[in-house]
Amino acid sequence: MKPKRLLRMNPARPSYRLTAMKTTAKPLIEAAVLGMFLGLCAAGPRAAWASVDSLAAQQMSVRELMRIETDLALGRARKSLRNDDKRAQGSEGESPVSRSGPLKLVGIYGVGKKLLAEVEIGAQAYVYMRGHAFPVGMKASAASYQLRGISGSCVQLERKDEAHTLCLSPAWR
Repeated sequence: MKPKRLLRMNPARPSYRLTAMKTTAKPLIEAAVLGMFLGLCAAGPRAAWASVDSLAAQQMSVRELMRIETDLALGRARKSLRNDDKRAQGSEGESPVSRSGPLKLVGIYGVGKKLLAEVEIGAQAYVYMRGHAFPVGMKASAASYQLRGISGSCVQLERKDEAHTLCLSPAWR
């Protein structure tokens, strides 16, 4: 059997393959890039570190401001809770909802059957959930207003023998 003849490149046509240059050029390019980087770093290290320190100082000041604001907000919330507890204790066990005052429907929120109604009784705001008689977070009391229903833009509340229907103003509909 005759051996197959290997195809040889025509010496008249140049070859565009990079074989030897590929292996020697890569380390040279890497060395040049590394040298440029080191040269730039050696030229102005103080300026580079000064910008890093400035950025760190700005970030620290923003973090510090956020921490201070958080502490202030927590302090205000704790103070408000203490004042609410004092007012609740001062009412001699009577539910704050049972206090009389003008009733006002502030808003109805939600979608479909998951509705909430915000009602002001006197100066205090309460949130009623559809399907629950008493406001969110309140215990049952005979002197409290109970939710009878939320329909459209109106809310029906009842206390003992009183029945009230509160509706949103036409501007809110």
